[in-house]
Amino acid sequence: MLIQCEEREDEYETAFEEERQEVMSDLESLKNDLDDRIDEISSRLDDAGDEADEDLEAAIDELRDDRSDVERAMDDVKNASSDTWESVKSNTEDLTDRVNSALDEWSDRLQDHFDDID
Repeated sequence: MLIQCEEREDEYETAFEEERQEVMSDLESLKNDLDDRIDEISSRLDDAGDEADEDLEAAIDELRDDRSDVERAMDDVKNASSDTWESVKSNTEDLTDRVNSALDEWSDRLQDHFDDID
């Protein structure tokens, strides 16, 4: 009976570690997407007019804030125990949804500015 409990615990721990790695990979990808978008906007900022300039600066600030949130979530995931995992995972999923929505929203808004610049 004790061996079965240990085997289940090992299986649970293995599944927990695999899921943690998957979440970390997703967060790393999201962070890279944010970095790419920040770089893209920064490179086009010099060509923007004053009105667009303000919007682009605001976009960069918001995306940097989102990036900081993603980095904090990555720390939370790294430090999560199997006892705290469900809460950390739920918070991470909410963050991922929010940041992806923000990226989509900024993409639409910024495309208008880039069309005006080009």
